[in-house]
Amino acid sequence: MLKGDIKTSSPSYREELLNEIKDLPDDQITSLVKIIRIFKESIVRQRESDFDLKREFEEWDRLSDEAILNFESTL
Repeated sequence: MLKGDIKTSSPSYREELLNEIKDLPDDQITSLVKIIRIFKESIVRQRESDFDLKREFEEWDRLSDEAILNFESTL
């Protein structure tokens, strides 16, 4: 396996992650923790954004259906 590859058949990603960082100095671990927190926050925000967009599209669909029904009723 090449350095940097993640073994997908590995029983524990946690063990693999710990092996990757075991020799890092504390200041780099601190930076890595900050990166992980930013990553996690971005995932949460993306999910929220996706949910909001989905809800907005559903509202547009509802309004569009309503407009078509109103238009058809005038014919």
